[in-house]
Amino acid sequence: MSRRGRKSLWRSTTWWIAVAVAARNLNGHRQVRRTLAWADQPGNRAAEVESMVLHVVIPVLREQQQISAALAWFVPLLRGFPGSTLTLVSTAREEHERWHLAARLTGVTATDLTVERFPQLSNAELAALAEALTSTGEGSLPDAVAAEVLSGFPTTADVITAELARRTASDPMVRHTHYEGEGRKAAQVNAAVEQLATVDAGQEYIAVYDVDSRPSRELLEQTAQFLASKRAQDGELPRVVQQSARFATQGAADSWWERGLCRGAARAQTLWTLRREIPNLRRYAGAARRPNTIRSLPGLAQTVGHGLLVRADVFRAVGGLPTFTVLDDVAFGYRLTLGGIPVESLPFTTTVPAAEHLSELLAQGERWFQSYLDYPKCAARWHAEGHGSRLDHTTALTIGTYRGMAWLLVSPATAACLALVLGPRTHLPVRAAAATALWAATVAPARALAAAEGRPLTARETAVRSAETLAGLLLKSVGPLTTLGRWAVTGTRHSVLAPKSNRRTTPSTTTDREFA
Repeated sequence: MSRRGRKSLWRSTTWWIAVAVAARNLNGHRQVRRTLAWADQPGNRAAEVESMVLHVVIPVLREQQQISAALAWFVPLLRGFPGSTLTLVSTAREEHERWHLAARLTGVTATDLTVERFPQLSNAELAALAEALTSTGEGSLPDAVAAEVLSGFPTTADVITAELARRTASDPMVRHTHYEGEGRKAAQVNAAVEQLATVDAGQEYIAVYDVDSRPSRELLEQTAQFLASKRAQDGELPRVVQQSARFATQGAADSWWERGLCRGAARAQTLWTLRREIPNLRRYAGAARRPNTIRSLPGLAQTVGHGLLVRADVFRAVGGLPTFTVLDDVAFGYRLTLGGIPVESLPFTTTVPAAEHLSELLAQGERWFQSYLDYPKCAARWHAEGHGSRLDHTTALTIGTYRGMAWLLVSPATAACLALVLGPRTHLPVRAAAATALWAATVAPARALAAAEGRPLTARETAVRSAETLAGLLLKSVGPLTTLGRWAVTGTRHSVLAPKSNRRTTPSTTTDREFA
């Protein structure tokens, strides 16, 4: 091929790449604007509180520092909804993992005792290990010393027991279940639900939250009103409701660049909620209610593992949360889809804590992407059990593959558009298309979020937030790529330790929506 031919091919290729990314991002921004016009509007607020029974289930692992604050938040909150309960589910897995951590600590030096290398340990545990190492006078940590230090700290189950014992009176609302198996979050939730005695399973909800979730009274009132309106419209309560979340940081990182990067990543995740999660759930729920005109799925529900409300009878009918996958939330949406069960998206979002450090952010992306790799396992298991036709599973796998590839390509596509904009020899139409793609992914949504919050941005604020969001998008695919790389090298996606970090910040209880 001649030099002119290669140059023409390059221009054509970069043009179509820039146009494709611009089209996707412009459509994403359109979805953001539509979602903002639908969610969190003053007209959506509850006029009066309707009755609602929630059985809140919070699975905990290495959450010692969070228990007291969670009880202080949820107990008063649920008292406004008679019949509701709160169940904290600890797990014997924590004790098993402690011994594995002790083995990994054997032989480490003082410089190795960092959050980056041992994100599973709390700051207090790391400090105690460093002190013990110093006292031994040796250059590395002995096995027995590491085990002794870790055993000196109470487990999460110990903390829950102590907290409940300190309460002035026996409170039937609060329960503690200790799961003795090797399973993870889904198994813990299922174990707690098995012990729940519901009065009317068709009128009560299993509500799954994380220990650092802080649903507001306003959110629950809105949820109750939403449930009542759906019951009046459909003749029954919704079977599944998803409370979608926006993400916010507290600026806990020491360096300015890390704080800015995590803010940008949190904003990028918030935008994913607004442009992908909520619109997809709304489309799926609408299609699931209509009689199928073709023999295929009406879409693919993608639930998330916090703020998930499942009617108790439905939870038991579908067999609870899946325990055969690495994570359970996306897999649970797959199972609901096979059953034709709509997932209602609540038109009112809540705020959840986002990753505060780069290491935590990367680990979170690596952990979350595991769900997309579980789609084939879901198809094989449930097709063998007679749930869904071959066409249903083919459709679901196609949608899941598209979503997974879209996540993998976010960072490369963003980087390619940035390179085309900055490249001195980029053809003008290509540069314009790439600039449009970046504008639709960063500048426009940052301004739309601020406008929805009633805080128009100055030019400087727009530049800062857009740059932070750009950085978050450039990093977004790193976790998924690491997952694939680790899987290719080790041959497994399972690990001895649960793929989560120790929570190091106290959840904010502010009702002020600041998503910077």
